[in-house]
Amino acid sequence: MTSKMTRRKFITTAAKTAVVIAATGAVPALSGCAPRHYDFDTVITGGTIYDGTDAAPQVADIGIRKDRIATIGKITGTTAKVIDAKGLIVTPGFIDIHTHCDQTFNRLRMKRLLAHVMPSFKGNYNYLYQGVTTVVTGNCGYGYTNLEEWFDIHKSVNFGSNVYHLAPHGDIRLEVFGKNQPEKLSSKQLDALKEKIAMEMEKGAMGFSTRLDVPPGSLTHIEELIEIGKVVRKYGGLYATHMRDESGTIDENGRFAGVKSIEEAINIGREAGIPVEISHLKISAPINNLKVSQLLALIEAARKEGLDVTADQYPYESGSTDIGFLIPLKYMDAQGLKEEYRAGVKRGEVKKSIEATFVYNGPEKTRIVWYPGNEKYEGRSLKQIASAMKKDPSDCLIDMACEEKMPLGIFFNQDINVVREIMPHDYIFTTCDGWTIPKDKMKPHPRLYGAFPRKIKKFVFEEKIMDIKSAIRSMTSLPANKFHMKERGKIAEGYYADVTVMNLNAVADNATYDKPHQYSSGIEFLLVNGVLAIKNGKATGDRGGRPLKRA
Repeated sequence: MTSKMTRRKFITTAAKTAVVIAATGAVPALSGCAPRHYDFDTVITGGTIYDGTDAAPQVADIGIRKDRIATIGKITGTTAKVIDAKGLIVTPGFIDIHTHCDQTFNRLRMKRLLAHVMPSFKGNYNYLYQGVTTVVTGNCGYGYTNLEEWFDIHKSVNFGSNVYHLAPHGDIRLEVFGKNQPEKLSSKQLDALKEKIAMEMEKGAMGFSTRLDVPPGSLTHIEELIEIGKVVRKYGGLYATHMRDESGTIDENGRFAGVKSIEEAINIGREAGIPVEISHLKISAPINNLKVSQLLALIEAARKEGLDVTADQYPYESGSTDIGFLIPLKYMDAQGLKEEYRAGVKRGEVKKSIEATFVYNGPEKTRIVWYPGNEKYEGRSLKQIASAMKKDPSDCLIDMACEEKMPLGIFFNQDINVVREIMPHDYIFTTCDGWTIPKDKMKPHPRLYGAFPRKIKKFVFEEKIMDIKSAIRSMTSLPANKFHMKERGKIAEGYYADVTVMNLNAVADNATYDKPHQYSSGIEFLLVNGVLAIKNGKATGDRGGRPLKRA
């Protein structure tokens, strides 16, 4: 049973094998024979390969041995599994460098044990069905402050995705200094913070992340972030930031807040000597005639200077975060609305400020995603909830901001034309800005289920904002190179077998705001480190994800 096979015999055998696999999901047994040795564990035949780079697509076979791509070309060896990709495209597994997948486990505390019995939870299916094989967690300054704790959880549930992690500045600052957060740090305090960040970098973190529009990140001075950046530079890490202000708010000097925030991010990178990733680049209301070109010009000038500055983007005109987003910063702390503003005259002051915000971010433009203890209101607008509670929308918002667990919302506060203008540039990566979502839990933003297929269907094929090769590159090799993900992000011999096989005629984001829990379609096969996670458009339940450290 070990004699060489002719090309014709291989094709015949492979075809028979494919039929058996499709029918039974198993490799046929060789009755009466010893276990057969195969040259490849999986061969993907006849697909059009977009390798994740600028290279022209090619039709070729891909031979996979264990967790690696062994051969690309004409395959003549024997194989255990055959995937017929004729008429389909084959790409590297997609990479989402801005996720909060760890927060599902972190915030659920003991309820995270449900992951052991919920396939959609431990499998990270909302990402797998989009073709995403690798995610980066610890973004926006939130997440596990101990990389090892998060990676132990990953291993214990055998999580479905590869995971890299960033050291979350905000949560680390809370851990080090507690509820009463200092603003300007003493040298001793700064040393303590730098020491903790260094510990996480030693463990393999990719860099550090911030969220600077809410406490504790909003309390920080640029000098603190530069000093932390210098620590991270020693380990070859990067800086990812949810900027201080993403809007077109105009200050007393007539300057746009969004422009100033990008300048700050670039200056941190320049002074610390580290790469910068600007998270979910956008212009949120009030837009005030702020132009996309003003933001991109800053990034492009920095890149011409030799600085490694890039950004990521979700392909939607709405964002999602906690509802404290609608309350002016001066009234908030890391626990929600400051205690002194929860009642009396000072509460009235907050109401007036919120009502001013409602001029451009009205209660009808906010939809509640998650409301612990009041799940019946999930999926309804703030205006609808206030009406049901017989409250003014501003009072309703204040009460929500006083909850032990502040509700999350979706905010329709962007312009889709801004999304279009940002998208096609080769320093813009694709992201969901989502999290692991157990099926049918909460009423999340549809981006959690559909960002990557949406970009391909709507913006590549329907609107022709960019071509398919460039879109795939923004999802694969570009983020892999930026984050130094060793041997990932390309279809190349010796690279890890993270592979997406996609039907471009069927690719679609099916999740909507009203019905978000709908998996994307068009991903026919998906391999994660050589493990077949999706087969014939359906999750297999097999999981090949790994916790990964900085190369």
